[in-house]
Amino acid sequence: MSTALGSDGAVALAQRTRLEGGAQLLVATSLASSLAFASGSLAAVSLAAIGQDLALTPLELQWLVNAELLPLAAFTLTAGGLGDRFGRRPVFILGIALFGAGALLSALAGAWAALLLGRLVCGLGEALILPNALSMLGEAFPSDRKARAVGVWSAAGAVAGAAAPGLAGVVLEHGSWRTPFLILAAVAVLALFVAVLWTPRGGARSAVQVDWPGAGLSVLGLGALGWGLTSLTGGAASGALSMTAIMFALLVLGALVVVERRQGRRAMLPPWLLASRDVIGANLFTALLYGPFTAMLTLLPFVMIQGAMLSPVVAGAAFIPLQILITVISPMAGRICQGLGRRAPLILGGLMVGAGCLAALRIDADAAYWPDIFPAVLLLALGMGLVVAPLSTLVLTSVDTDHAGTAAGVNSSVARVGSLVAVALIGGVLQGGPGLIPAFHLAMAVAAGSCGLAALAVLIVEPGPHTDFIPRD
Repeated sequence: MSTALGSDGAVALAQRTRLEGGAQLLVATSLASSLAFASGSLAAVSLAAIGQDLALTPLELQWLVNAELLPLAAFTLTAGGLGDRFGRRPVFILGIALFGAGALLSALAGAWAALLLGRLVCGLGEALILPNALSMLGEAFPSDRKARAVGVWSAAGAVAGAAAPGLAGVVLEHGSWRTPFLILAAVAVLALFVAVLWTPRGGARSAVQVDWPGAGLSVLGLGALGWGLTSLTGGAASGALSMTAIMFALLVLGALVVVERRQGRRAMLPPWLLASRDVIGANLFTALLYGPFTAMLTLLPFVMIQGAMLSPVVAGAAFIPLQILITVISPMAGRICQGLGRRAPLILGGLMVGAGCLAALRIDADAAYWPDIFPAVLLLALGMGLVVAPLSTLVLTSVDTDHAGTAAGVNSSVARVGSLVAVALIGGVLQGGPGLIPAFHLAMAVAAGSCGLAALAVLIVEPGPHTDFIPRD
């Protein structure tokens, strides 16, 4: 009898230890990932102040946003593969260190070039953090707890992404735009300390090889695409030169597809991954939805400050409802999916984000927050709250455990490609002046159409009931 009790006690102790380890990992990954979610929204509120202090052109402002998005789009694929090959923990920790260095460089930058470099380094760090954080969560939690863990992780990112603009707004009202970047650097130090203590040591997988040719082609292709689209809308180069860059980018990305087919299982974008209806539908939905989402997060504070002449505090606080609603809805995503199935939350969420973009057409030079701006933010928050956790869970259920990092990296990279294209196309809004509001309205109308297409893309996903993350061996 005592032996049996001892055995039961050992099992209970092991289960409790696993749960405690999972909770610690959830804290570590949520804290680090929150840096990535906060960085972009913080920079969006600070754009007007940065431009005024450093006397930047609209095109230079546009590149400060793109500088963070470009490495996210280009390196996230490679980052997932690096985690699969060398271990997710060391790659995750390296990402936090790079982000902290980039935030510090941004805070101390005295000119546009230094600030641009700081934003690039931050983006590279984020590319290493995000897919490996999600992959570690996928490995650590049992199937009945994974959806909730992903929901908490998503909610933490939403809190950070919504709280950062409010913090930046208060600081900008009373101090310098550099202070929020210093705060990010300090939080990165804390996140690094927690990650070293609380992330599990996992072995490297020598059988997984890093696809360096694919990584090089993706960087070259996405870089050329970003430059071409940004120059086209920002007026930095002739239309012919911009179109040449875009055509070159498309050729390089076409070559990437050919190279990936030849790489086989070594490819960072494996051909078998693209054969899954779930993966294709999830990634197409992601690209079409995250572009409008990023466009609104970037443009709304800028238009509120430059167009409606509202204070930075009001512009920063505009996304507080986003914080509250996504925090509430995301952890409930498992139950929502169980009731509505695989497709319905994504379709409904995409349509609500599109409705938020249409509601933003009310915003003009005389806009007030509650009647004109709040409805758009509310719809955006409800839509993204329904989408984030179910989308992440869908991505993780589509592959086996060994390739979870690759799948998460692909989806995260696709989200950033959508964001990169969206930001590259909004140069007309950042030009400011009397054309600011009409350009903003045009951008929001196009964004609403993209959200509608995203909802249609969900129909590619195989129908059926939602299931929590269960590794496919």
